[in-house]
Amino acid sequence: MNTFKAAGFFLCTVLLLVSCSDIPDHSWSDGVPEEAPFVIIPDEEASLNTVLDASHTPLLDDITSSAVQLLSRIDSTAQSPISLNAISLYPDADNQLAIVWMAQASGSFIERMQNNFYLDFSQNQYSFNDVKIHILHLSDRRLFAAQLHDDLFISESSLAVEESIRAYLGSHPRANLSDITPQPGHIIMNTPSLDKWAEQISMVTYRPMIKNALEGTEPVLLSVGQEGEGQGSMIELEGTVPLNEKVPSHLVAAVSSTNAPIVLDQYISSNAAAAGLFRLEPRRVPPTSLPDTTRLDSVLMDDQIAYSDIAKTLDPEFSLVMYAQSGFLSTGEHLFLRKVSDVSALRTALNSLVRDDQIQRSDGLYVIQSNAIAQLIGGSFCTFQNFYLDIIGDVVAISKRKGLVEGVSSDRSRRRTMYYEQTFRNIKEDLPEEISGFFVGNSDFYSFVKPFLSPNNNLNALTSKFDLLTASTTVNNEDNFSFSLKAYQTEDHSAPYQEKWLFPTGADLTGKPILADIGGSDKNEVIFATQSGNLYALAADGTVVMQANTGSDTPVGSPVVYDWYGTNQNVILLAAGNKVYGWNDSGELLPKFPFELDEQITSPLVVEDIDRDGLPNTLTATADRKLHLMDGRGENINGWPITTNAEIETTPTVTDYQGATTIFAFAENALHGWHPNGDERTGFPKFINASLNGSPVLYEGNILGNAADGYLYSIGPNQLFADSLNVFETSTESSDIEAVYASNSALVGTPSVLDLTVQDGDQTHRGSMILTMSSNGSVFLINQEGQLRFTQSMGQPAAPKFSPFVSDIDKNGQDDVIALANFGRLYAWEIRNGERIYSVPTSGMQYPIVTDIDGDGYNELIAQTREGLRTWTIFGTDDENEGDSEES
Repeated sequence: MNTFKAAGFFLCTVLLLVSCSDIPDHSWSDGVPEEAPFVIIPDEEASLNTVLDASHTPLLDDITSSAVQLLSRIDSTAQSPISLNAISLYPDADNQLAIVWMAQASGSFIERMQNNFYLDFSQNQYSFNDVKIHILHLSDRRLFAAQLHDDLFISESSLAVEESIRAYLGSHPRANLSDITPQPGHIIMNTPSLDKWAEQISMVTYRPMIKNALEGTEPVLLSVGQEGEGQGSMIELEGTVPLNEKVPSHLVAAVSSTNAPIVLDQYISSNAAAAGLFRLEPRRVPPTSLPDTTRLDSVLMDDQIAYSDIAKTLDPEFSLVMYAQSGFLSTGEHLFLRKVSDVSALRTALNSLVRDDQIQRSDGLYVIQSNAIAQLIGGSFCTFQNFYLDIIGDVVAISKRKGLVEGVSSDRSRRRTMYYEQTFRNIKEDLPEEISGFFVGNSDFYSFVKPFLSPNNNLNALTSKFDLLTASTTVNNEDNFSFSLKAYQTEDHSAPYQEKWLFPTGADLTGKPILADIGGSDKNEVIFATQSGNLYALAADGTVVMQANTGSDTPVGSPVVYDWYGTNQNVILLAAGNKVYGWNDSGELLPKFPFELDEQITSPLVVEDIDRDGLPNTLTATADRKLHLMDGRGENINGWPITTNAEIETTPTVTDYQGATTIFAFAENALHGWHPNGDERTGFPKFINASLNGSPVLYEGNILGNAADGYLYSIGPNQLFADSLNVFETSTESSDIEAVYASNSALVGTPSVLDLTVQDGDQTHRGSMILTMSSNGSVFLINQEGQLRFTQSMGQPAAPKFSPFVSDIDKNGQDDVIALANFGRLYAWEIRNGERIYSVPTSGMQYPIVTDIDGDGYNELIAQTREGLRTWTIFGTDDENEGDSEES
């Protein structure tokens, strides 16, 4: 029998080795799927951990659905740094780009990942094309990892990993990178597949027009260069785009046909949000068919001479000019220009059609209904059927709006065109004298394209970083053309934020920094504790004012500042381990401190005169399910401690409830309420169907609480939510419990109530709003009837104990919602319009607070980062300030 067992084991081993050897050993680049639009090649000797500090990392957080900070957990678990070959961006199924980290690791790496990130009683792996895909569980997120020989593919998207495996094995088309030698610090732009990314960020209506927009090109290796930093800086991506034997798309043909000097800039208004200049010979024979043929189209298709009389007067150079203030495509608020070679002949041809009653004249303009003529002037980019036409100098202009065409002549005569702008002249000087294509877009470009974009697009994350974008092409030969993309921050551009100071903490904070005056100055200090037991008070400039330590006791929550002795001199108190510490402003322990308890403290400290005897009390919960109310000697007052159904882990709330001081606390699924003498209030505790998160909040005589079942609860004698929205199943006249549905995932943190104005479509809602957040990363504003008035999503799980808050972070006079993702990404939205604010720091952070710490009129953002406690001054952006002034 043992012989058969040994033989069976040997056979299984052989089969396993044979199956492994069936997987070919390819280069990592063979794992880039055909659909991937970009591949970033990191600097030499980059690892999963070092890439977190790369300049492009915050941008990856913005334009993808991935939480980059997850990598620090993976890399720190490995025995040695994991070498990073490339970062592939894959168009995921949720209309977002997904990151695939293409790394190199030994076989032991996966084993360590299994030991650290496999989860009991969960699916931890599955097989795909005979390759094992591991599911790594990191808090509320999952990473998918597959190893093929030494090549390691890691992503939050299982689809992205699967497609990378298929490409590697050759069962799915790969990106054609065979002629590219990857170089550190470069970017591979998979030009033929850029339309996949463009389709992702566009509304469905426009996707057919985008498909195969770059047909005829091959992938290109782009170098990345930068001149200057901050104001006046420029970033350039540059490379040579190969052409293949396929028939090029109209766009590719229009930027790769021939080189010539720019002429049409003399006709493009300075008010334009963007303009593209192209070169393509107009077709000399009429089309045989059109999607929607007008009467004039029929005439031109039947009379080739009449069509040719117009076509032969036109030069190759034409331009699409976009105006943000004029709206968007469906209302015709853009125009086309084309250089005319024979103005007299064009007028003759058009006037002939006027005499034949095929077109009309109005106030000196031609009024035309013809797809064929529109495409002669604007190429296949132009979808006009009804439009106005004017001839200005040696240029013809068409638009669906009369005033836009008339403006071309007016702006040219007043020299309000790009040609006369110094910024553009400087850019033009750096271009080759002759180019084949050019694009320029200013800070209004995003406003123009926004109506075309899908609601969850991330394009503004790119455009908001700069106030001028240019792209140029120059034909080298029939096989390729040079491409250059430049992004500028012009000299008069104000940086939206600036680092003020960084204080190395050496360990993570245990709670949010608090602001209080302990030194008697006119400015507050920043006071916080760390997990290593250090307590710091920093001045507004980041210098240490006071320092203390709790020894081996780990602090719990944030410090508390209180006038303990009633002498107008604040002291600092802190729960740590099983003790309550107290220090004066010099860092010396106060008499009788620390107070010592029998068990470890589980909730942040509360200090207040709770029993109303004129002296302060400390309120703390401990691991033995007790809540302690102590006097100034560190002894429980009469009636305390009390015992609860479960540990209290969040801060209790002391408030006036129905005319009497009451201590409220959440313990799992119970809301407790006590009088200062330790007696439970009548009707308490209240139990609900799920655990309660955060701290109790008193509003309109009721207690609000976030719950793990995704409901917002209101507990108390007063009806708050509308009957039609109250979904609490045990709701009766005696239960005093209401609930409204907010999310299918848990609500986290503590809700807050604010008086806000919210724009919801065409309606404006003013009044009290309840702010809450779900664990899946959605933020909600709910009115007191329980109606949803505002929601935004971070696209990734929320920081589990973070409470969103409202602040005018950029000081533009508008309220903003601030939220934090699980791995430290800060998100901010303007409440009035739901627009995301990108002009905030992008470092991974915890415990953010917003305040004007130095009284200079600008807010500071203070938060824990990997390097320590960091402070930035938030200036906002010119666009935000201008928008505010226009509205006011």
